[in-house]
Amino acid sequence: MPNGYMGKVLWVNLTDGTFKEEDVQEELYRQYLGGIGLAAKLIYENVPPKTDALSPESVFGFFPGLLTGTVAPLTGRFMVAGKSPLTKTWGDSNCGGYFGPEIKKCGYDAILIKGMANSPKYITILEDDKQILDASDLWGLDVVQTEDKLKEKHGSVQIASIGQAGENLSLISGIVNDKARVAGRSGFGAVMGSKKLKAIVLKGGKKITVSDKDALIQHTKDYNNGINTSTAAGILGYKTLGTTMGNEILFKIGDTPCKNWGGTKEDFPDDKLTKISGNEIDKYKEKPYGCFSCPVQCGAIMKVPEVDLEETHRPEYETCSSFGHLLLNDDLMSIFKANDICNRAGIDTISAGATIAFAIECYENNLISKDDTDGLELT
Repeated sequence: MPNGYMGKVLWVNLTDGTFKEEDVQEELYRQYLGGIGLAAKLIYENVPPKTDALSPESVFGFFPGLLTGTVAPLTGRFMVAGKSPLTKTWGDSNCGGYFGPEIKKCGYDAILIKGMANSPKYITILEDDKQILDASDLWGLDVVQTEDKLKEKHGSVQIASIGQAGENLSLISGIVNDKARVAGRSGFGAVMGSKKLKAIVLKGGKKITVSDKDALIQHTKDYNNGINTSTAAGILGYKTLGTTMGNEILFKIGDTPCKNWGGTKEDFPDDKLTKISGNEIDKYKEKPYGCFSCPVQCGAIMKVPEVDLEETHRPEYETCSSFGHLLLNDDLMSIFKANDICNRAGIDTISAGATIAFAIECYENNLISKDDTDGLELT
């Protein structure tokens, strides 16, 4: 029995509707470990040169790491990898939540998708039962609506899906699990959308063996205890404010861009900066949220009645930077709303904010006009 890995990957062919399990030799795990390493090996060997990322011949997949699904801390993450339609070369995107461990619990070190369905579909892997099902009633829904409908039908499952952005092949669209954990980079929402694949639904019960279970548990306890009892400002900040603890300090030290990368600290002074600080955002926190096997728990579920958001995830530092500093925007409510819109549609917030910043600079330099913006004054 292998330790830490499952020893096989699953291939799903959407063109002919088939599933194929492939054994992976131990030497490959020793050389590539899993996650992005195994992804690089399998994608390179199975995607011909010059393949269009949005074609049936394109392959992409979901790759949990070697320790994903075990008690080891900070190991709930997984990679989406393949050819990027945005860059037309290698692409990968890292994501947290609870979807990655479920891949391992289903018995696989990767789920790879190829081919193209002729109508909207979703994949279910429920224990050992694998199916490709009709998703016509899900097509057009956002990811929150999609997850709710699929959980109503299939019960306690883990889901990765695309929103309207992926369906419409937006090159800055991502794949979403846990309603707001987004594999946002490289445009894999478009790859999934091109294959007419709306969602993947997982529920597994397989155990992940490790070589020395007692030692792993003890190391994990020691690590988690160190995190939980730490008085370090950085750890305490992350546990309270998440990545938004950087909204002020990272800007002040010059790490955060502003005004489409062309501004300085004088363009976004302290009276603006404090309006989008982590402390201001934290006032709307309803409860903490954390990914699988993470002692930090840096996420949060928010309620923002000012913009009619009953339940939404806390915007990350990068989102606040893209829709805040980069646009010279200190309206916190607009950042909450933009974050929720993007998450639901499956749009990468970093790319979205950066695109808007570029458009504003083009508008201010008379490269585009109201004729190009449907009457919006982009300043």
